[in-house]
Amino acid sequence: MTKRHTTIFDDMALSQLRIDSSVEDHNLKPNDWIRLLRNYLRMTQAELAKRAKITQANLVAIESGKVDPRVGTLQRIYQGLSCHLSVEPRPQKPLEELLRGRARAIALQRLKKTMGTMALEEQAPEKEMFRKLLEKRTDDILRDPREKLWRKEHGG
Repeated sequence: MTKRHTTIFDDMALSQLRIDSSVEDHNLKPNDWIRLLRNYLRMTQAELAKRAKITQANLVAIESGKVDPRVGTLQRIYQGLSCHLSVEPRPQKPLEELLRGRARAIALQRLKKTMGTMALEEQAPEKEMFRKLLEKRTDDILRDPREKLWRKEHGG
C-alpha cells in the first residue's frame, strides 16, 4: 500500500489550520451561541424552531444543553439565524510537531531495544551520540512513507 502524497491544494488547506492555543479561548458551546444569537436577533424559540424546521421542544433541549445536536441540525439552526456553520479541526499543537514527536517515540522505542543488547555487550554509545542517533532514526522514519506511525504496538 503506497502513501498518498499531498497535493499543493492539500498543503494549502493544511497551512490554514490554526492552532487551538487553549480550551479557555472557546468557552461558548453551540447551545450558548444559539441562545446568544437568537436573543440578539430578538427571535423567539418558536420562531427559530420554525425557521430551522425542528420542533420547539428540540430547540429548548438543545439550548439548555440537554441534547447534543447533530451537525445537520446545527446547520439548519444556524441557517435559521442567518449564519453559516463552520466545522474545522483546531490542532492542539502544530501538525509537524505532532508528527515528529510520534516518529521520535517510535525511534526511541526501537533504539532502546538495540541499546539493551549493546549494553549487555558493553557497546552502548554515550548520551550525545545516542541523541544524534535518535534524531537520525527519527528523520529516517519521517522520510519513509511505508512507516505506520499510529499502530497500537507503538503505544498510540
